[in-house]
Amino acid sequence: MGLKPMDHNGLSDPYVKLHLLPGASKANKLRTKTLHNTLNPVWSETLTYYGITDEDMVRKTLRISVCDEDKFRHNEFIGETRIPLKKLKPNQIKNFNNCLEKQLPVNKTEDKSLEERGRIMISLKYNTQKSCLVVGIIRCAHLAAMDANGFSDPYVKTYLKPDENKKSKHKTAVKKKTLNPEFNEV
Repeated sequence: MGLKPMDHNGLSDPYVKLHLLPGASKANKLRTKTLHNTLNPVWSETLTYYGITDEDMVRKTLRISVCDEDKFRHNEFIGETRIPLKKLKPNQIKNFNNCLEKQLPVNKTEDKSLEERGRIMISLKYNTQKSCLVVGIIRCAHLAAMDANGFSDPYVKTYLKPDENKKSKHKTAVKKKTLNPEFNEV
């Protein structure tokens, strides 16, 4: 209720994103439908996470983000709240009436998956004869799983900033179903 207006007409087109923390996979993210032209949305939707364990109920937190859908620009963040699952009792519905806050910083002990997303090994060499920077993308290790199967299909993009026209953009090949891809590309 009482959402911040995000559009020219003084209204918003809100939707809610749920993200179970810690966890970086798409399986941890759910989303409601968008309600148009309102500051007081009522969704009446039920979103369900399957396969939640007793351990998850002790250590996980539900991040609830409200965003404004925009057809012509990027969707805009309105606010968020977080609820530790340990506040729930088994088989009992508990209602919460939380204020939305600005994007909350990630507590390093709360969500290691957002703090540490994996590692990348690169090599850099400035070639004075050719006046070029040679970037070697060697490998990545321990990447965050982004797909429901527990893996990712990673690739690496590089840019040399500032680069308004994106002429310095390069992209490696995609490595399928791996969290430890070997690229060995220059």
